Amino acid sequence: MLRLERWNAVPFQLCTREVGHRMAPRALMKAVDELATLNEPLGLPSTKETQGKWEGKATVELKGPTADQVWPFLADFCNLHKWLPGVDTCYQVEGELGQPGLVRYCSSGTASSEGSHEGNKVIWAKEKLIMINPSERCLSYEILENNAGFKSYVATIKVSPINDGDGDGQHGCTIEWSFIADPIEGWPLEDFNSYINSSLQFMGEKMEQDVLSR
Repeated sequence: MLRLERWNAVPFQLCTREVGHRMAPRALMKAVDELATLNEPLGLPSTKETQGKWEGKATVELKGPTADQVWPFLADFCNLHKWLPGVDTCYQVEGELGQPGLVRYCSSGTASSEGSHEGNKVIWAKEKLIMINPSERCLSYEILENNAGFKSYVATIKVSPINDGDGDGQHGCTIEWSFIADPIEGWPLEDFNSYINSSLQFMGEKMEQDVLSR
């Protein structure tokens, strides 16, 4: 199960077009608030774009693996290419493995047999681990440098057990990927959220297959 949680500005735009000047400001804002609260109960995607920042969160549910089985995959910060689609290279640049300050280099795009990338653009980024908490199974990282249009991007990934009332955590887990970023050059917000959404789904499936194949 995969869901994307974002605050959606569209209902406000639709509301203002429909009501015109027929509604007082206070009544208009009340109507907007009511529309916004309908998003989650109805299962509709939502977006949040406040003060020039993008915020989003996606969650995937794994029915088989436990949180303790999945967390090591994510804690291994320099092996993203094993899980994320489109990432061909990921390796340590500086810092200590498993510690804040660790920097990884990630890229997508394959060189020709002569070692040239001509005609095949390589997308790359350097990302810094800024927080890791094994007991809570979560980590945060930021993009330092890149050629993909990111100006500011911080993400947090957390693994949580699914307990069906008995508290043993043996009923699977969820992976949550949240972020806050400046608008990204060349990306509409909806497209970027779809990318996060589909990437997390792919990662979850690969990790689940890895655990269950052992």
